[in-house]
Amino acid sequence: MMQRKRDWDSSIHESLPLYVPLKRVSADATIRSFAANVTITQVFQNHEAVPIEAVYCFPIEEQAAVYAFVARIGDREIVAELKEKKQAQREYNNALREHHGAYLLEQDEESQDNFIINVGALLPNQECHITMSYVSELDLVQNGTKIRFVVPTTIAPRYNPNVGGIGSPAGTKTEYVQSAPYTIDFHCCVEKFGISRVSSISHPIQVDVSREDIYMIEFAQDNTHLDRDIIIDFELTENRSNTIIAVESGALMVSFTPAEQDCRRIINDGNITNEFIFIVDCSGSMDNENKIGLARQAMLLFLKSLPVDCHFNIIRFGNAYKSLFSDITAIYTNENARQAEQLINTMRADLGGTELVRFLTLSNGAQILMNFL
Repeated sequence: MMQRKRDWDSSIHESLPLYVPLKRVSADATIRSFAANVTITQVFQNHEAVPIEAVYCFPIEEQAAVYAFVARIGDREIVAELKEKKQAQREYNNALREHHGAYLLEQDEESQDNFIINVGALLPNQECHITMSYVSELDLVQNGTKIRFVVPTTIAPRYNPNVGGIGSPAGTKTEYVQSAPYTIDFHCCVEKFGISRVSSISHPIQVDVSREDIYMIEFAQDNTHLDRDIIIDFELTENRSNTIIAVESGALMVSFTPAEQDCRRIINDGNITNEFIFIVDCSGSMDNENKIGLARQAMLLFLKSLPVDCHFNIIRFGNAYKSLFSDITAIYTNENARQAEQLINTMRADLGGTELVRFLTLSNGAQILMNFL
């Protein structure tokens, strides 16, 4: 990317663009079962004679959840706090005006799988280490015979730089650079259980198999550039295309993908009472790109496709949750179907922020989801 100089005491004065002083990037990952814990570290250094603001856009997996953001300068360590976006931007701007160091991580409004890191008032010759940690679920590929781990390193395939650049909350304008001299170090620790082979279609890798219970993966060559995503495939000892269960201390993840023959068999079995629970995100973000409208269309299709004599319910959630029926599920009758259709047609993105965890901690919500699982 490019960085334009900023006069911290007055309005923005545009001048010749400068490359962001990013020195190096490293990615460290730990993979257990079908989940990855990834830590990305970026090192910035200001080679200019004046303080600057560095703005760096870094892509992550769309389904990833960022849980930590730390900035280190010398002996100082600043741990980020989660705040409302406008408030965080105001505090960042105020810190810059007072000539204080400021650091901000936020999701790119133009692309949901890009994050923007702002390193403000980086003093001359000063070095800053930014560390971001996130967790992500791995994808099943090739009919469930492999799981795939991806570390995105380039924004080019995801966002068209000709449409426009990105801007920091302080008003600094940046542009995208398609090729840069930045390199990345990569280290990955993987549990061996259930995995028979490790390979990469993106980079030459070396795999240390000397340890009894884990694989250690690194790049096979030095000075690997950030010109394409890192893709690692893990071949499974058996096909896992149907059900995935990952058990951690105090947590259980279940992913179940029914095949068409499974659905037909269950629907046609007269001895089984079929239950369908639809959990719909009605938070404010669903207004973007008419997502709530698409959800309404999908829900109407699902409602009209339900089998005779089944049981169902619709649960909408945001920072609270609301269910159509007070019971866990209700029988699919003409009257209940009419109520459901009326609810769907009036469904709006009006339930505040996305707080599914709060719903899960409620006894009724937990009971509903456990019944659903």
